[in-house]
Amino acid sequence: MFDLVMPPQHLRTIKLTDGHEITATETELLDPQRTVYRLQIAPDPDRDKLPTTATSVIVKQQKDEWGDEFENEETAYHRLEKLQGEVIPYFYSRGYFNGRPALILSDVDGTSLKDLAVNNIETCEDLLKALLEEAFSKLSEYGAIYRDQKLDNFLLCYDQECGKSKVMVVDLEQVEFPQKVRPWHRQINQEGARSLIEDFRYRRNPGRKSPPLQLWVSGGTVGVPWSAS
Repeated sequence: MFDLVMPPQHLRTIKLTDGHEITATETELLDPQRTVYRLQIAPDPDRDKLPTTATSVIVKQQKDEWGDEFENEETAYHRLEKLQGEVIPYFYSRGYFNGRPALILSDVDGTSLKDLAVNNIETCEDLLKALLEEAFSKLSEYGAIYRDQKLDNFLLCYDQECGKSKVMVVDLEQVEFPQKVRPWHRQINQEGARSLIEDFRYRRNPGRKSPPLQLWVSGGTVGVPWSAS
């Protein structure tokens, strides 16, 4: 069983698969329930896999008994390479951190929809829904079905280059690329924005009636509404 405690100073080194090593100046565990860290690193003009000016990266370690999901996530990043930096983080490299296989990703400057909702941060829901629809549409263009539709897997960001907001999608462990896309596959992405906005509204106002949850059954029909009670 791997330990989720903060690694000591001498274990703050990312070992890349090509043999290079990067040592973090600071390490932050982003969620006590997950093996995801933000590492502060010094700029290095001699770096190859990472941008030479990068000052932070996200390191996502393989979870216990999640070997298949870990491999699936790396595959998803490669297959969605053209969406990196636009809809999903940049994938820099694979390596090891604190003795565990890890993916090294770009640090996304954004706020999760869960945090926006729970902290009641003023947000235009119509714009947010449109941005979610755009993100799901781009995933669909590349044949990717995104199943892990939770508020904390979607970040609202401001794109400095384009001068507008966008939604970035993280946690690709459960992304699927069906060889034959059936109508119920498409429905998962098409309904994603609507169901997330419903959850967003509920989180902002927990006293309102709980929205029905869609249960997506592999190889079956479109989800049957189910109310958590």
